[in-house]
Amino acid sequence: MAVRLLIDRPGLADVLRLHGVPLATADEAPVLLIAPATHRASLSVRFPGVKLLAVARDVQEEGEALDAGVADAARADDAVIAARAARLLAPDGWWHVGELAIDRVARRATRAGRPLLLLPREYAMLVHLARHAGRTVPHAELRRAVFGLAFDPGTNLLAVHASRLRAALDRGFDWPMLHTDRGRGYRLVATPPATG
Repeated sequence: MAVRLLIDRPGLADVLRLHGVPLATADEAPVLLIAPATHRASLSVRFPGVKLLAVARDVQEEGEALDAGVADAARADDAVIAARAARLLAPDGWWHVGELAIDRVARRATRAGRPLLLLPREYAMLVHLARHAGRTVPHAELRRAVFGLAFDPGTNLLAVHASRLRAALDRGFDWPMLHTDRGRGYRLVATPPATG
């Protein structure tokens, strides 16, 4: 179940790896192609039956690609493209980030098969962090996404929910997935830190 990149986005391969998306080797048949939306016609001839995640330049191109029958289309940053690729590769409908699995329909999550007991805001925070796995999500962005706040209320509301999420997600495991970048925000990682 590998992905072949047919687009010039230098950081995308690294972000895909953070999402646990395997890249196809030169001799391996891909299950998913990530390519510019403008190439969709020629790619359907060259790779019949292979899903295409079309990267569009604007809303119109994104809509045209979806109308043409691509598996998905995006005009977003690398983290969103990687998250969509991971979702397309998930045969069971679960969205995976390392040991973390999220079922967006049933609104539940597991880590290494262990169910995570999350309140709705903690679940929303986990989903938002998983969409941007590997990068620090700023406090202001999380307040908007999780609580709908466009301002800092001057409380520790975000820190309290992050602490509860950390307890559910990381307690009892050898390494933490949720990291605090002091003064900046929170970061979800798919793999343990390198030792050495």
